[in-house]
Amino acid sequence: MADVDLTPFGFTPTENRAYGALLDLGPCSGYALAKALSIARANAYQALNGLVAKGAATSSDDQPQRYRAERPDAILARIIDAQTRRLDVLESQIQGLGQPSGATIVQLRGTRGLLDVALRTLAREPGEVTCVGTSDLIAALGPAWHRRAMDSRPSAVWIIGQDPGDLPVDPRGSIDETRAEVLFGGAVFLLLAGDVAVIAKVGESTSGYWTTDPAIRGAVKGAAVHLVEHSLSSKLQ
Repeated sequence: MADVDLTPFGFTPTENRAYGALLDLGPCSGYALAKALSIARANAYQALNGLVAKGAATSSDDQPQRYRAERPDAILARIIDAQTRRLDVLESQIQGLGQPSGATIVQLRGTRGLLDVALRTLAREPGEVTCVGTSDLIAALGPAWHRRAMDSRPSAVWIIGQDPGDLPVDPRGSIDETRAEVLFGGAVFLLLAGDVAVIAKVGESTSGYWTTDPAIRGAVKGAAVHLVEHSLSSKLQ
């Protein structure tokens, strides 16, 4: 059976098994699915109708009715859209609340998570931000750079490696990759935005932290100073 797990995104275990079976079997009836999964026919139809309701399958007008799995990448797009809209609502609600004092550290895992957090951090910060990263990460944050430019909010950006020249923001300069290699053992992403700092080692296994801890933020600022040379340290927050 296809190795896919939809249960973290609101699908029941039976719906998840039914979707995997549809990918393997192709269009089939509820009876055929129940037989393939060794479950009651009523449970099979309940799972199939659940998949249809959630956009993960379609049903025909044939008799008997046949069900077809939706493309996995289409389901991914639906999930991303739904999760993004929920996050937008939550972010709007949070912005209206006062922020309690205290240091917080949140671990980030994966490039997607890092970019999502960085995009929202950049969008929220009204003042100047400082960012150091590889050209691909800086380019992926394009919507945030464009929005900040439209709002006349300053962004100090440095590129690790060669500047490809087609980035959505004009960098202050380029940083020799060997500097990042010596200091961090590889490519790194640094972001200073208000009282928030983001630091991550990027690559095949991207991981890092979002934090409001003053000590860690100071360390991130110090790392940025080393990377962009001491002569530019006065431009950092």
